[in-house]
Amino acid sequence: MPRKSKHSDATLFIVYAMWLKGHTEAITARVAGLKTKKQVAGIIARSPWKDRAGLGDVARQDELTKLRQIHYDADAKQFRCGGRLRNFEWSIEPLCSDQRKRSR
Repeated sequence: MPRKSKHSDATLFIVYAMWLKGHTEAITARVAGLKTKKQVAGIIARSPWKDRAGLGDVARQDELTKLRQIHYDADAKQFRCGGRLRNFEWSIEPLCSDQRKRSR
């Protein structure tokens, strides 16, 4: 049985969106209101997007677009995250070399 998350849907949405976009765990934690980047790492480890670098830019953009469509509340004309992503740019950023997997 899957473990129930102690984080709200809004927090999970923010973490997923920022992670797919290309932000670091530290920046994502700050925006999502989490205390540590380790909390972000735990959320991502249980997400479908834990291998962000393995997705490629086109796939990451597709996933980010899907996430945006799922969480947009057309009636309220805003996202279901308390407005914290009001000014969020919904296009991915290229990953830096230290965000990519290294071959061993």
